[in-house]
Amino acid sequence: MARMEPRKAEIIVTEAFSMSGRSSFHTGGRAEYYAEPRDLEETRSVLELAYKRSLPVTIIGGGTHILVSEEGIPGIVLSTRELRGISIKGDLLLASPGEMLDIIINIAIEHSLIGLEEIAGIPGTIAGAITVNANANGRSISDLFFYADVLTPDGRMHRYPNYHDAFGSQSSVIGRGGLVVMVALNLIPSKRTAEARMRKEEYVERMFIPPCARFSGEIFRDPEGMKAEDVLREAGMTGYHGFRAEFSEYQPNSIFTYPGCTSDEIYALIRTAEKEVEDKTGIRLTRSITLLGPFRDQAL
Repeated sequence: MARMEPRKAEIIVTEAFSMSGRSSFHTGGRAEYYAEPRDLEETRSVLELAYKRSLPVTIIGGGTHILVSEEGIPGIVLSTRELRGISIKGDLLLASPGEMLDIIINIAIEHSLIGLEEIAGIPGTIAGAITVNANANGRSISDLFFYADVLTPDGRMHRYPNYHDAFGSQSSVIGRGGLVVMVALNLIPSKRTAEARMRKEEYVERMFIPPCARFSGEIFRDPEGMKAEDVLREAGMTGYHGFRAEFSEYQPNSIFTYPGCTSDEIYALIRTAEKEVEDKTGIRLTRSITLLGPFRDQAL
């Protein structure tokens, strides 16, 4: 472990940190260095260390949209999981990047603010949701996005409002080249909170994930005019295909893993799906999941 105290903030940076506990798959090798800052000053300290040592920085959140190589990740992995905090200012809900969507939705309803219920059940953090423009049941997080504060590697803070080309389908430019440290959502005041809670639970049920599963968020983006889950079903990719991982029967665009599974097996399953879908439907899928560290294609 290395301990440092720049900017009056003490932060522990761990060397050769196992990433298997920081991915929802529970697979992967070690990060060269790893840090979990607890506030803005500690975050700046990590970025300062990376700059001084010319180390690449990899930012992760809840771990539901990453696949970590068994060979590990070079440089510093900065996790936002301890950057927590939610506040309400009128119709605005402000959330730190490590806050989980489920908790944010519950707190919004408690304060008579609605609009997020449709995306209930999507795993992950608010920063991750903004990055991929999370959407479900006809609602996208961009529909309610007001602004985000982003810390760039030079230690400066920038505010990004919701402008016309900030979000695409399942993508966003928010946070590219920096770390999202605060998200502001413009929600809808309502006294019908009991109905909102019922809607939330309904959507959670629709996004059912078996409680024992090690799972991912969405693996592929939806092709234009289609759903990736429908394309994967059509190509026959759900269920067992010889790997200790499989595309879920419940959520065909998510992968569930079994004990002993490795990142290499998951990657092989993803590559198999891409090939099968293209061969059988002519559609070339685009990955939503982020690969961290080196992966090598094997013959399929």
